[in-house]
Amino acid sequence: MNEDKLDEFSLKELIGYSIEAEKSAQKFYEDFSKAAIGVLVKERFRGLVRDEKVHKDRLLDLHEELFGDKDYVVPDSDDLPPHETSYDFTGARNVLDSLEKAMENESNAKTLYEYMGERFEEYSSFFKYLALMEKGHYESLVEEKKLMEGEYEEGKKGDQEGSQDFWERMFDFSTQTDGFELDKGR
Repeated sequence: MNEDKLDEFSLKELIGYSIEAEKSAQKFYEDFSKAAIGVLVKERFRGLVRDEKVHKDRLLDLHEELFGDKDYVVPDSDDLPPHETSYDFTGARNVLDSLEKAMENESNAKTLYEYMGERFEEYSSFFKYLALMEKGHYESLVEEKKLMEGEYEEGKKGDQEGSQDFWERMFDFSTQTDGFELDKGR
């Protein structure tokens, strides 16, 4: 993300962009948690779903406080990174690539919130705290990816059975659920 280009956008535009980014991140983590097998993986990503929802809701509240409504507008500009909305969880390499995109999105969010915290001093604490949370998300995804890459590489080196077992336990590529429904109404 090119911070110099951010000066061109108003607070309203940056909040709108951020709301949409949080919405996209929430969808990614919802989809990831549904594809994952195992309580620990599902719960980790459900936690990220909850975080992104809280971020989105607080940004919507701020938008309403400042501009009188929650009807945000996302600026149409090549100077802001696109929100990744399409992911593929149908194979180990695709899962790793999807995590890489999510890491990039979290890094961009951190950079944006740090910038907003500096530029809009009245809301500095709020934006800096969001940046801190996005940093935590990024670091969590880095660790997830390291674990999964290690298993993926083991499979390529010859421990196919152990690696296949890991991926089968980690992800279900069908529509299996464990009875947990994500709260989509809020």
